[in-house]
Amino acid sequence: MSSRPAPPARRRGTDPRLAIGIALVIGSIAAVVGIVAVGDEGIDVYAAPALLTAGEQVTADDLELRRVALGAEAATYLTVEEMPEEGVVVARTIGEGELVPRAAVGDARGPGSTTVVVALTTPLGATVRSGDTLDLWASPQEEAGRFGAPVVIASEAQLVREVAEEGIVAGAEAARVELLVPRRDVARILGALANGDALAAVPTALAIGG
Repeated sequence: MSSRPAPPARRRGTDPRLAIGIALVIGSIAAVVGIVAVGDEGIDVYAAPALLTAGEQVTADDLELRRVALGAEAATYLTVEEMPEEGVVVARTIGEGELVPRAAVGDARGPGSTTVVVALTTPLGATVRSGDTLDLWASPQEEAGRFGAPVVIASEAQLVREVAEEGIVAGAEAARVELLVPRRDVARILGALANGDALAAVPTALAIGG
C-alpha cells in the first residue's frame, strides 16, 4: 500500500492587526521625536506665576521660566538674556500664567534714572567701557578762563557709550559720553554744561570682564 504524498505547506498570511500595531508604534515614536526636536529649538521666556499689576517691580526670582517654540513671535516676549539684574517694572496687567510680553514691562531703573550726553575735558581711561560706574566731577568756570576746585555733581553714573568724535573741537573736548544718571543729579549736570564748567568722569567700579 503506497503512502499518500504530504499536502503542500500552507502559507500563513500576515495578520492585518499586527501590521496596524506596528504602524501605530512607529507613528508614536515619530511623534515623540518630533516633540523633542521642537523643544530643542525653543527658547526660555518668562511667565507670570500670579497676576501682575501695573507698577509692580519684579525680578527673575518672581517669575517662572517656560521653554517655548513660537518662531518669530518669540521675540515679543521677555527672555533670560533681556532681564536686567535690577528687575523690571510692570507697565500693564499681566494675567496668571501669561507669558511676559516685552512691551508690558520697563527697566526698573527708568523711573529714577535717565540718560544725558556730556562733553568731557579729560579723556576716559583706556580700561573704561560701557557698563562701568563713574563719578562725574565739575570744575566751575571762573573769570579769565580759570576754573575752581572740582566737586562731584553726579555719583554712581553708568557709562552707556562713548559718542563718536565727529564735530568735537580740538582742545575744547576730549570725549563726549552718554551717561545713565539719577534724575536728582540732572539739574546740576545741565547747570554745569550751561556754565561751561570743565567735566571729568572718574570710574568707581569696572563692569565684570572689564
